This record gives sequence, C-alpha cells and structure tokens, in this order.
Amino acid sequence: MDAQELLREAQLLFVDGKDKESLEAFTKALETGADPYSVYLSRGVVYVKIKETDSALENFNKAISANNTSSRAYFYRGITCMMKEKFEDAVSDFTRALELKTDYAMAKFCRAVSYARLGKFDESSKDMLVVIPQMEQSAQSFADSYGIIRTQMWKAMAQMDGESGRSALSLSEKEMETLEKWLKAD
Repeated sequence: MDAQELLREAQLLFVDGKDKESLEAFTKALETGADPYSVYLSRGVVYVKIKETDSALENFNKAISANNTSSRAYFYRGITCMMKEKFEDAVSDFTRALELKTDYAMAKFCRAVSYARLGKFDESSKDMLVVIPQMEQSAQSFADSYGIIRTQMWKAMAQMDGESGRSALSLSEKEMETLEKWLKAD
C-alpha cells in the first residue's frame, strides 16, 4: 500500500473504534511518506480519545511544526491542555486557533471555559456572549464526544457558585439557562 492508502486505512480504523490499530496504521503511513501534518494531527486525536495526553501533546506539537497555520492543531492541543488542567496554555492555543480562523465557535467556547476555570470571568463572559446564540441555533454542533469540555465547564460553574455565585459570568438568566441546557444534553 502507498502512503495515502495507509492514511485512509488508519482513518477508517479510527472511525471504527480500533484505536490501537489506527495508531499503528498512522505510524506506517508516516514511515511510507504520508503528509506529516495529517498523520501527527490524526494520531494526536487518537491519543486524546484514549486519554494519553503526553503522547497527544507530542503529536500536536509535531503537527504544528509541520503546519503552524492549522487552527485545528492549536484547537486540539488546547483540548489536551484542558485535560491536563493547564488552562493558561489552553487559552493561548484557543486564541491562536481563533487568530487563524476567526469564526471557530468551538475554540471560542473552549477558551471561555478555560478562562472560567482560571477565574477570569470577564474574559469568559465576553466569549460566552458571542457563542451562546450559536449554541441556541445549533446545539448539536457543540457536542463533545469525550466529555472534556462539559466536565471543565461544570467545574467552572461549581467554582463560581462557591466563590461569587454565577453572577461572576456576565450572562443573562436566559443565557445561563441555554448554557446549562447544553451542558445537560446527551
């Protein structure tokens, strides 16, 4: 098989939930000349899925080295930083993703969550106010299959309840209801 065929095979294995096999296939694809950016990004996503954050970070760093204009690589590295509770790094990566793709709503939402986890509620509110109307229109597009973002947002909301109440986020009651409705969605 050539590099492209191996890359397609690896992607299909990942979609089929065969994570270990997909990692092996991505590595073979890389060894046979597949685009390093695509391989490292894809392998990083597999490592996120199986919660091997150090390996995920290593792969996203390599993806960014191969293509430093990829909003997706910065986004996924930011997700990995959230998993490791390195929220300053996550904010930085989500900000870079937004610089590269200004309409990247999920990156804006994740940055809002990261800001909230840092106790930077004014910054979090600014991002949330932009994203919540989009969530109302298309909640399904904000699905988080790994639960990472929802978990961190619930932690941020618990932190606010304990410190200064939900008023720490400058959101209306309707906006808070929308946020909570999305967080409870399956």
